[in-house]
Order: sequence, then structure tokens, then C-alpha cells
Amino acid sequence: MNDDLRYEQKMVFDALRLGEARSWVYAHPDSFRVANPPRQVNNIYFDTLDRQIMLDHINGTANRSKFRFRWYGESWQTNGGQIEVKKKIGQLGHKTIQPISISMDITRLSWREIVNSLKTDLSREYASLLESLYPTIINQYRREYYVSMDGIIRLTLDYDMRAFDQSFGFSPNTRFTKPLRNHVIIEMKSPKSSHQRLANCIAEFPLRCTPNSKYLNGVENAMG
Repeated sequence: MNDDLRYEQKMVFDALRLGEARSWVYAHPDSFRVANPPRQVNNIYFDTLDRQIMLDHINGTANRSKFRFRWYGESWQTNGGQIEVKKKIGQLGHKTIQPISISMDITRLSWREIVNSLKTDLSREYASLLESLYPTIINQYRREYYVSMDGIIRLTLDYDMRAFDQSFGFSPNTRFTKPLRNHVIIEMKSPKSSHQRLANCIAEFPLRCTPNSKYLNGVENAMG
């Protein structure tokens, strides 16, 4: 796993000034270019019944994780997707992925049916883990992808964020959103071996890095 560890840093800016954030990317000395077409990202986050994952993030626990199901596109029809377990080890991050081949219409299924469908494509370890977790938040956002000319630094811009509280009900809530701050999140990632390279890249932006969790943002607003 050590070879897959990466540094991840985020900066938060007013989404009304998204064009300004883009201009910083295009004018950057690292000559960022578009890596992939923009798309909508959809996540279902799972947590324990006592919200231990959320509490670990609030408390800044050094070694923590997140468990989510992710699919892409502007539809509640998943057309595949992937289970992701994202682990944080100090300042380093690591993500494991298990593809999901089954297609689901989230609006037509109960949570039990969704979980059972996901489990059919998962290893025994992940299926067992999912069985002990509960859906807490669905979030969606638009993502743009960039990469430095040398391919070392990857950068994303996330905006147009929405969150749907899943604390209650036997079926997904896909209609009633929770208010979120209108932010654009600039995230940069580099391999573990390129820490100084990433620091030099960040220094060219007129913003400070700040901890930010889309899962925590959604949960806190849902509980507010």
C-alpha cells in the first residue's frame, strides 16, 4: 500500500468566483491541462449507527476512513459505479476501489435492495463491512480534471454541490436537498515521493490550504 500513498491538499474558494479559480489553474507555472471531460460525481456515504466515521473526521483522528458508493453522470440510474474505501494516514491518503457492474435506479429501490445489489459484486470483506454500515448522505457535484504538464500533480475543481440527508426512511431521499455553502474546492494530489513538488505547486495559488470533507459538510448540514 505504501506505493499508493499520496498527498492530498485542498483549498476552498467562493463558487461565485469559479472563473477566477479556473484562471489560476490555466496561468499556473506548472502548465496544467485538461485531463478528462468534466462530469457529475454522485456518492452515497455510509457510516456506523453511532456515526463513528463522522466523529473521527470531526476529532481529526490521524488514521481514519470513509466508505462510499460512487457513480458518474446526471442520472439516478447508476449504470455501474464503484465502492471506494478512502483511508487517511496522517497527511497521506490511500483509496481502494471495487467496481460495481450492476445498474440500479436509486429512486425505485429500498436501501435494503440497494445494499444487497452492491454486495453481489463485493469481496467477502467489503460485503461484511457494508452490512455493518448505514447510508447517511448522498452528495453530488460537478468536477473538472486537470494534470500538470509533467503528469505529477493532479488537480480537480468541484462545485455545484448538493446533499441529500439519508438519516430517515427505508428508501433514498432524492428530492429534498440540504443547504450547503456555495464553494468551489480546489484539490491537488501527488505521489508520496513528490511532497516538495506539491508544496511548490500550492505556493503559486493565492489561497491557503484548509481541511475540507464533503461528507462532513453534508452530515453537519443535515444535522443542523
